[in-house]
Amino acid sequence: MSNWIKETIYPNGVLINRLNIHDAKKLAALEFEETAVAAIKILQRRPKVNNIMQLAKLHKLMFYKLYDWAGKYRWGNFQKDGYTFFDYKRFRFAEIDINNLLQEQSNKRTLSALDYAQLLDLINYMHPFREGNGRSARLFLQCYAANHQQIIDYQKNNDQMILAQQNADTEAIAKLIKVENTMTREIAFQQLIVKRNAERKNKNL
Repeated sequence: MSNWIKETIYPNGVLINRLNIHDAKKLAALEFEETAVAAIKILQRRPKVNNIMQLAKLHKLMFYKLYDWAGKYRWGNFQKDGYTFFDYKRFRFAEIDINNLLQEQSNKRTLSALDYAQLLDLINYMHPFREGNGRSARLFLQCYAANHQQIIDYQKNNDQMILAQQNADTEAIAKLIKVENTMTREIAFQQLIVKRNAERKNKNL
């Protein structure tokens, strides 16, 4: 285990948090609730997302109540299930690549599942945070899509999605992303809020 990762966990492996919770299940439940509420509040603001730097802002708003490193890029490298993520010392190059793609897509009236898959692939490979990468990336992409009058969704913990991301297979990722067109940006955000509220309610049942 890398030294920088050891700095972020208690002896029992639970992430060090501002509430000093040492129980993994309790922390996970609270983390879900806090991030779910934060995501809904963010969507209610109808943010205009067009730059990867906004990902850190979203991450901070989602996780700041729990972790000191919310919204901050990781300060070391790590692997997950044998998959090595982007070198943290080269994050500025990842930012350039993602922003270039965002700029290219800005000229399109509507985006395809493959367009979103290409972005998701780059953001997942960058994996800039200690934890919460999938949740912040999903919110980032949903806000981005809403600004294109679209609603997107996908199951980030789906085995097929995980495998597709590990293989950087954007076509496979695209097949797992649902894209729905709406009449206006406002409608897209409103429907996202409804969906997010339903997710939160179902989780708490």
